[in-house]
Amino acid sequence: MAKRTKEKTEAEQKPEKEKRSGKKQKAVKESKAKKTKYTGKVMYDMGTVLIFCAFIIASVVMANCGHELYKENLVMVAVTFTAAILAAFRVINAAMILAAIQTVIYIGIKISALMSSSEINKISFGWILVPGLMVLGYTYVNKAKVEQERSQEVMTEQLGELVMTDPVTGLYNLRSMYMDIQTQISYAERNNKQISLMILRPKYVKEMKTVLKPKEFNEVVVRLSKVVCDTIRLEDRVYSIDSEGSFGIILTCDLAGAKLVEERLTNKFKDKALYAGVVTNNELRIEMQLGCVQYNEALNRDAIKFKEMAQSAVRDI
Repeated sequence: MAKRTKEKTEAEQKPEKEKRSGKKQKAVKESKAKKTKYTGKVMYDMGTVLIFCAFIIASVVMANCGHELYKENLVMVAVTFTAAILAAFRVINAAMILAAIQTVIYIGIKISALMSSSEINKISFGWILVPGLMVLGYTYVNKAKVEQERSQEVMTEQLGELVMTDPVTGLYNLRSMYMDIQTQISYAERNNKQISLMILRPKYVKEMKTVLKPKEFNEVVVRLSKVVCDTIRLEDRVYSIDSEGSFGIILTCDLAGAKLVEERLTNKFKDKALYAGVVTNNELRIEMQLGCVQYNEALNRDAIKFKEMAQSAVRDI
């Protein structure tokens, strides 16, 4: 008896521990998202400044060089533009190699010109900085975009975790059902009652999605959800547990009571008027499957195993 009481205590504490762990993970994710957003903004600003500096240096060089350096400037602009395009399209390695080769060759040419004692316009040395600044600037901008994409993924994931309802039917989803199973088990144990879990789903889902348009399939699911909600008692709970039109129903009764619910649902699903108007000028008939199991202490509050048992009991009705 003491051992059983200890197991129950541990089982009751488990959801609270999982809840605290979930809050901690959520806080870590939020902190990471804020840090990622700040880092991305700084990198984007740095990249923009570097690209702007590269354009300024190139403009100053071309404005102060004579006609004799026209071809040289034209070649440098063309090669720098090519490297910038590669960097902008995230071919960073190729852009860096091209910029490095361009810079080395240009320095070599200038050193050769100095060795030959020919006059050199010193302003033209500004081209040494332009390719590197341009590629580095686009590299920072691209990294900022990657950080922004990561931040959006984290936000999307967080929003997904907060969503507790199905967008088609408006019913609570599978996550809500798992949470409520724990609550219902505690309620049943305190009041010495029984609970059962029923899984209801269309039989030929893949065929239905092939034949019906997405709008028509969603209409079928909505009508099924209304039938289920109108059939069960107020104290029972209905959930839309996937995108295939499946429903989970937590019943506050034993299998004998669940059998009565099954009979009422079966009669409702046989009504031809249920699917009237879903498909124009065609009669629609949907075959359903149902499985139901009663909770027992051997499950040890395992909501996932409880659902799997109900799914394994699914049969045609």
